[in-house]
Amino acid sequence: MPGRPPLPVSFYYGWVIVALAFWTMAFTITSRFAFGIFQVPLIAEFGWGRGALGGAYALMLIVYAIVSPFIGSLFDRRGPRAVVPLGSALVGAGLALGFFVSELWHMYAFTGLVMGIGSAMSGFALNSAMMPRWFQRKRGAATGIALSGSGVGILLLIPAIERLIAGAGWRAAYLAFGLLVLAGFAPVLGLLLRDRPGDVGQAVDGLPPAPGPAPLPETGHAVPLRQVLAGVRGERNFWALAAIVFFLGLGNNTILSQLHIYLVDAKFTTASSALIFGSVGAIRMAGSMILGWASDRIGRPRAQAAALAITAAGLAILLLLPALGSPPWMGWLFALVFGIGMGGTGTCHSAMAADSFGGRSFGAVMCLLEIAFGVGGALGPPLAGLLFDWTGSYRIPFSFILAGLGAALCVALFVYEPPARRPNVS
Repeated sequence: MPGRPPLPVSFYYGWVIVALAFWTMAFTITSRFAFGIFQVPLIAEFGWGRGALGGAYALMLIVYAIVSPFIGSLFDRRGPRAVVPLGSALVGAGLALGFFVSELWHMYAFTGLVMGIGSAMSGFALNSAMMPRWFQRKRGAATGIALSGSGVGILLLIPAIERLIAGAGWRAAYLAFGLLVLAGFAPVLGLLLRDRPGDVGQAVDGLPPAPGPAPLPETGHAVPLRQVLAGVRGERNFWALAAIVFFLGLGNNTILSQLHIYLVDAKFTTASSALIFGSVGAIRMAGSMILGWASDRIGRPRAQAAALAITAAGLAILLLLPALGSPPWMGWLFALVFGIGMGGTGTCHSAMAADSFGGRSFGAVMCLLEIAFGVGGALGPPLAGLLFDWTGSYRIPFSFILAGLGAALCVALFVYEPPARRPNVS
């Protein structure tokens, strides 16, 4: 806040911010994709259709899309510390309220509304937007590490949630996960998160502060959201990035929200399915860091195209799995290939957006782009569930996602225009 003296530290505090973003992503993203694990016992107990239950997931993404631009503008005005801890608390509250679910509308209220707002305040866009505040030279690597937290969360928490459901029931699992986020992590964010290097007496990349008086805080002087939108809506790269992230939202949310039940349908046990799901998260972490590092060297569009191609290959393996008798090794091969690609796509998208639009309104720009992600994520899961209810197969929606990944690859290579690299700070 204005007038607060810098926090003296003997190391670059940007890496603390990366660590906080890492764990925020671990809890926030896993809370969204854990829907796929809870879906199995909820359907078994209440008899809800996959399409109807998927509507709660869709509402979460619709709310995410609607509120994201306003959250991004608040982020630019007030800084991460005023937004992200509250978002984590809302995510935890939405999960804990799952303990009380007894009607379908409860899922729409707790998962759709509460977690939708919480995810917008502590999810991909804002954690991505924090990185340019702290890093220029190692932006791709820092972003890759931060966003790879979602992979660790999926690896550690998804199998744990499945085992807790098997041993204590889905209500206890909801309550335990929610309290872990609400009481165990959100307070840590409130204590340690800082808005910018100046808050700890440092400069971007850990360089010595410029001589002279410290600059005044920038919060409270962000460009209004209408002006941000007016400034980017004519930009080719904005629409290219929106198209890419639409297909990412469609694909990632559809596949991961349906993956557990898809593998159970294919005769995997719930435990082995959860382990495969968790492995996607671990490998996603590696893909995020490797392709984030590669994007600093071979260029963002090439790295993004490679990530999209790898993701499509993983989805193709998943589509072929039932036809080939669902051999276990094929499930693990899917996890390997899809995880690498999925990790790279998010990191490269974030770095491409930072290259094109990094600045004081970057939080608002990222959240405007998240509208496309939310629309894709809102369309995919309920439509996939409805198509399964009608046809008994996921072949049609998964094939459409394959085509969408190919379209996004073409946009990355032939529509997006890499901006000239900014000179390094010296």
